[in-house]
Amino acid sequence: MAHALDSSAVANKSSRAFAAFLLSTVVMVSTAAVAAEKVTPDNYVEAEVDITFSQIVREVGSNKFRHDRSLIPLDKQPAVTMNRDTIYSFGIFYAPKGTTITLPKSKDDRYQSAMILQTDHYIDQTFYAAGTFEISSQTEFSGIAIRTQVDATAPEDVKYVNSLQDQIVVKLPPGAVAKDYKPRDWDMPSLEALRAKYREEAKALPNLNETSGAHGTLDPHKQRLGVSVALGLQPPQHAMYIYRDYGLKGSECYRATYSKPGFNDKGFFSFTMYGADKYIHSERSTLNNHVITSNPDDTFTIHYGPQSACGDVPNRLDAPGDNWYLGVRIYRPVDGIIKDGYAMPVPQLVKR
Repeated sequence: MAHALDSSAVANKSSRAFAAFLLSTVVMVSTAAVAAEKVTPDNYVEAEVDITFSQIVREVGSNKFRHDRSLIPLDKQPAVTMNRDTIYSFGIFYAPKGTTITLPKSKDDRYQSAMILQTDHYIDQTFYAAGTFEISSQTEFSGIAIRTQVDATAPEDVKYVNSLQDQIVVKLPPGAVAKDYKPRDWDMPSLEALRAKYREEAKALPNLNETSGAHGTLDPHKQRLGVSVALGLQPPQHAMYIYRDYGLKGSECYRATYSKPGFNDKGFFSFTMYGADKYIHSERSTLNNHVITSNPDDTFTIHYGPQSACGDVPNRLDAPGDNWYLGVRIYRPVDGIIKDGYAMPVPQLVKR
């Protein structure tokens, strides 16, 4: 998130000592430290979400959007495994029963989604423009992540997306008074230890389809794995995510050939290159179906590595050092992709 909202950048707060003096006797009351909350498997997901939400609230406050007005700057990525195919809007909203969100109609009926991310990281609802929709949240607050597709090569299109962002409205039910989001204080060493453990386990997953979804649909442990590597993923019927860590060198050139994944109306697909830390490091980090050059047989080949190693080839993604990390997104995938998966060949070394 979608967003700078770095889920691993919040430092542990210092313990606060409280002392009081009896005015009449000048007797000091012993101090007491307020301990940060230890992170366990049972509250790990809540901790990661709270850290992410708290950074948004620090930036813009509660109950309002932080609208990104351009592609996410490389030095302001709010979370791991972000993408740059869409422009984001984020907000943390008090969402009692009857709260609504209105998404505008675009001139070209483009992809725009509003994902309702509850504080327990369940996603019961995703809305698509245009229309007014009622939010049904099982938690008092929800994060709303808006993704609006953009043509990053066209400045005028970025401006048009900005105009669509300004038309998004969240409205409380009559008589409701907005509350501010209150972050919790987490013990970061215990959180970081679990995060490292879950990220290692997540490498064995074929994809992240079973890590994100509505209440009552997930294995809690798989949910933890998904949150550790890609907080805020859409459920598979809305977006399919595939991540691969091949352990390859950043100085070499590799390539792989892919078939085109199927997607429904308003959908699209993209490939994004990350560093070993799961963040984007290069402006040449993303390819999507609007810019990819196809082969004569309707497949496409992507090269991974620096230009010095790959040469002037189409569909190249810069490799930001060793052990780079690849992400594939298929928005609004067809049922066959969800059921049977999408073939991801291992990139092969290109001999010089």
